[in-house]
Amino acid sequence: MAARERGPRMGALEERVAYLEGRGEEHAAAIGAVRADIRDLRAEMNRQFDRIDGRFERLDGRFERLDGRFERLDGRFERLDGRFERLETRFDSRFMWLVGFQFATFMAIIAALLNGYFR
Repeated sequence: MAARERGPRMGALEERVAYLEGRGEEHAAAIGAVRADIRDLRAEMNRQFDRIDGRFERLDGRFERLDGRFERLDGRFERLDGRFERLETRFDSRFMWLVGFQFATFMAIIAALLNGYFR
């Protein structure tokens, strides 16, 4: 009876091994499919990143052009500031002359009034 017991068990063992080998092959095929999917995903991600990099490069170009425009505007404002400073200096100078003339006129009027009063 010992041989008979071994016979069916051996067959069961061989079936189990064959089953496990089949499952191993299925798993290997699934892993291969996952690897292929990962390769495809990486390729797609690289394409998308390249596309995004292109957009960033275009945006960088736009920002550089805007920076150039702002630099030109800054130059214009600096020139305007210089013009306003020169104009302010002129107004200060002319205001001082105006105040001087008004003071001289006021003194002449007071002198004329005092001269008429003391005569």
